[in-house]
Amino acid sequence: MFSRLMTFKKMFLIEDIKRTFGLLGPYLIKYNASYFALFTITILQIFLTLGFAWFFGTMTDAAVQNRMDVFKWLVPAGIGLLTASLTLSYLYTILESKTINVIKLELKDKVLTHILHMSPSKMNSMRTGDLMTHFTNDIQSTEGVIGSNLLYLLQLPLTFIAVTVYMFQINWQMSLIGFAVIPAAIFVGGFFGILLRNNSRTMFHQISSINSSLHDIFQGMPVIRSFLLEKKMAHKQHQSNRALYHLEMKNAKLRGLFYIGGEAITSITYVTGLCLGAYFVSKSMMTVGSLLTFVTLMQHLISPLTGLAGTWGNFQSSATAVERLSAVLSELHESHDTVLEQSRFSGAIMLKDICFAYEREEVIKDFSLNIQAGKTVAIVGPSGAGKTTLFQLIQGFYEPQGGEILLDDIPFCKLNKSEIRQAFSFVAQETFLFSGTIRDNLLLGRSGITEQEMIEAANTANIHEFIMSLPDRYETEVGERGVRLSGGQKQRLSIARAILKNASILLLDEATSALDTESEEYIKQALLAMPNKTTLIIAHRLSTIQHADLIVVMEKGKIVQSGTHQELSSIPGMYKRLLGTQNAVEEYPLARQIIS
Repeated sequence: MFSRLMTFKKMFLIEDIKRTFGLLGPYLIKYNASYFALFTITILQIFLTLGFAWFFGTMTDAAVQNRMDVFKWLVPAGIGLLTASLTLSYLYTILESKTINVIKLELKDKVLTHILHMSPSKMNSMRTGDLMTHFTNDIQSTEGVIGSNLLYLLQLPLTFIAVTVYMFQINWQMSLIGFAVIPAAIFVGGFFGILLRNNSRTMFHQISSINSSLHDIFQGMPVIRSFLLEKKMAHKQHQSNRALYHLEMKNAKLRGLFYIGGEAITSITYVTGLCLGAYFVSKSMMTVGSLLTFVTLMQHLISPLTGLAGTWGNFQSSATAVERLSAVLSELHESHDTVLEQSRFSGAIMLKDICFAYEREEVIKDFSLNIQAGKTVAIVGPSGAGKTTLFQLIQGFYEPQGGEILLDDIPFCKLNKSEIRQAFSFVAQETFLFSGTIRDNLLLGRSGITEQEMIEAANTANIHEFIMSLPDRYETEVGERGVRLSGGQKQRLSIARAILKNASILLLDEATSALDTESEEYIKQALLAMPNKTTLIIAHRLSTIQHADLIVVMEKGKIVQSGTHQELSSIPGMYKRLLGTQNAVEEYPLARQIIS
């Protein structure tokens, strides 16, 4: 019993209201004119409710008393009430829909903008399914706060007061019946409101889990087919869907019980009032018309009570969605000021005693490196040496726990993220293309690109000839994540996109790994010919970086060797061992197959 009381108390926590209106309050204020109009319509509808009750009673008395003179003005009055009711309902529906949808539109923009500016470290800790659920479910569920529920919380008490006053004017003894059922009506609505809220929270989490699982299935389809995981994945998803089905059925049962409880209270009150009213009519203490008016009002007396609790329950269900959205929006995001069209840096990078760890796992240790503008520096080493992490630190995706990074002798802490990232063009090993055309993906490199610049970049990346062989050429659709192109074609497009950005520093993370030897050599020579570009290359194939001005060998987050290819290949050390291993692989095809 104590736990039930605590749960009931929790339903009315002020924190829920503060959090909900803390997020949605600014939108309610911004569109206060629309809400004032909706509230005005609501007040008019309350008067129409009383007007219809009066109309039914007066019409009945006129019929019983054979007062044809009353019919002459009652019929036009009824038509007027009906016309006004239909008109107001239409206006309310249109205005409410417009207000709700424009707020949801702005809320979607706000949440998406915030997510796009969240730190990569935080993004990596979030599931894609959770992020998708914010847009497919959570924002949609805010209708319970910004829509009719908000106005019902005001309308229903006002309706109850107006109906009560009218009922006492007709017969105060019968009016006491309505007050006798108030506690039962509030309890039914409140009790089921709690259960519906808790079940809704569980449903939201289950939907997020299903969305995440589906995302993994669609993205991992080649692995699923390769390992014959179709049945296993289908069974796992079936179990998740079945769990959601049970939650949805529980929600339906709770709503059904809530509806039955409200209807039972309304019916009992209606029948009791009708029986008592019949007694008063038989004693000539009230007319038949007054009885009809009274029992009509009786329905409007109970429905606000059950409706208010139910509306509050829906409000609480929406508060669950607001809670999830608030959690996302409360996350700190990166500072992004005005993005410059062209980087103002020459490309000199200095790393001083950099230390970085993912939680407790130290990845970079006392790393220092000075890279002069216009030079080509290669980063090599075994897997797990920290090469990719180093690139992420250089681009400002993560902040080192120790040391500092400088760009043209300016510490990163004095630059905003936009300035830092505008200085870099990045080509990742795992190429990502957006859905759309080849042209769409290339134009992402920089705004205002001319046709000639685009073609020159495509030529440099050795992809123009292939593009021109396609039926739609640069207007060819690449498909989701570039699925219609081969790995090498996607990588060359990614290189062309990076060239078009025209940043002062080019970062290549195994950027030519999916290319054949001839294409790789062509692109390497083209990149070398680009003037005044600082180039940092992560490479496993050492044959591709022998031209570098400096080769840095990493192991366990530290620099263990540095120098040119000629220097490092002539002395014992990790570079020479890596070079010997790769030469053996090239000499013996079977070894290459085993290693790959």
